[in-house]
Amino acid sequence: MNILIVGNGFDLSHYLPTKYDHFMDVMAAIEKKDLGKPIQNVLNNPVNTLPDLILKVLDIKLATDEKTYKMNFNSLFLECRDKKFIDKTKEIYDISSVELSIEKIVKFQYKLKNNYWYQYFKDHVREVKTWIDFETKINDALRVVAKFIVSLDSKLDEFGSFSHEINFYGGGEPRQIFLTREQCNLLEKLNILNSGYFIDQDDYDERGYSFSVSIDIGDPDHGSLRFYINDQYIQKYSGYVKLNNDNLFNYLQEILDEFIIIFNLYLDLIVSQLSSTDTFSIESEDWIYPDKIFSFNYTNTYQRLHKSVEVEYLHGSCGQNQNIVLGVSDLEDESLKKIKAYGFTKYQQKLFKDTDYLFLDKYKNKVASNKKEIEDFKVEYKGRLQQAMSGLTRLENESFLNLNFYIWGHSLDVSDKDYIIDLFSLNDDMDRNVRVTVYYFNKPAKFALLNNLLAILGKDKIEQWMKNKWLQFKENPEIKFIEAENQQIA
Repeated sequence: MNILIVGNGFDLSHYLPTKYDHFMDVMAAIEKKDLGKPIQNVLNNPVNTLPDLILKVLDIKLATDEKTYKMNFNSLFLECRDKKFIDKTKEIYDISSVELSIEKIVKFQYKLKNNYWYQYFKDHVREVKTWIDFETKINDALRVVAKFIVSLDSKLDEFGSFSHEINFYGGGEPRQIFLTREQCNLLEKLNILNSGYFIDQDDYDERGYSFSVSIDIGDPDHGSLRFYINDQYIQKYSGYVKLNNDNLFNYLQEILDEFIIIFNLYLDLIVSQLSSTDTFSIESEDWIYPDKIFSFNYTNTYQRLHKSVEVEYLHGSCGQNQNIVLGVSDLEDESLKKIKAYGFTKYQQKLFKDTDYLFLDKYKNKVASNKKEIEDFKVEYKGRLQQAMSGLTRLENESFLNLNFYIWGHSLDVSDKDYIIDLFSLNDDMDRNVRVTVYYFNKPAKFALLNNLLAILGKDKIEQWMKNKWLQFKENPEIKFIEAENQQIA
């Protein structure tokens, strides 16, 4: 059986704009789209719900020229940093179906403006190059949130209360927690802290007692920069306050879910609308069309551009009924485990969203069952195995899985180590005729792929697989865009 395992590199080999850079650059273009003062006023004024916003925009739309506000493929990707790639996309695909109406642009802008995860990622758009880097940034943010929560809990245990003001400059009063300026900025991006330029003024209560009041004057020349905990996360009791951890984490999870919705809109309204003007052909000496696909992508590229085949979407799929998994691989930091931040892990999301997460279970179960049969057989015929060699040979022959795996476009990063360990365990006790071919884009990519496998599986296992030719590295098969080439020849 031939099984293809695809990652994002497979989509990129077909010149589909699914890189993290592509997504963020298009979101930036949508954010910058000038919809005119009337609509901007609506966006900037508080609106209770997105439907209310759309209704207001529709009223304005009646008095405007809608064509002015639409965005097509060219305007969406106008400032994309990967211009050569996008030019190739335009050459291969019919881009005329990619068009965002004023309603869709407003929907995007509203969601982007109010999504604090997106605002946080936008601040790091130059340093985050891949979806793996994206996961790292989520993990970085969660570690800071965990430090914030654990530090406040510590102050609460020590003093019975904590200061709402965060100390980021050293010193400070005992009930204050200390965070670096960078950490404060991060928490402000996530709407956990608020900042301003404050002065202190004396005020008096009804009994004439004086107390100090901090006033945000918004002037950096006369006020001092301070960070305060957002009141919505403070739980107040009679004479007692604490941080509402559940409220905070539920909120962070909700806006991550909203970010996933934004990403799904991008895939659904833009990437999936690209229809091929060419016929795709995969060219390689040993290329065999797969009987099944395990996909780490959210798109149905193989089915859409090649032919229909059974696909299991390990991290969910995009579309109207999307169940996209987007998070961190595991909670490595003890503080994150302490505050039970499991909702941000891929494995929790896969279980919750009911994705095709049972990777290779059918084959692993067969291996386990066959091993037990052989062990039981040897026990039963102990001392007279020579007489039962035909039965043992039969069991060993039945142990063959006869599986050829082709990995195309997956980074083999530690973020998916559980899948990689499962795959390379299938020949553990004997050669079960499981073979793996890893395709690579260029030599640096091959170097990185091999490094990742060594880090996950260790030198001995990789050497065993390569010496036995169970594992091979080969250049990506060539994808030919047949009609385009024929037109050029003509």
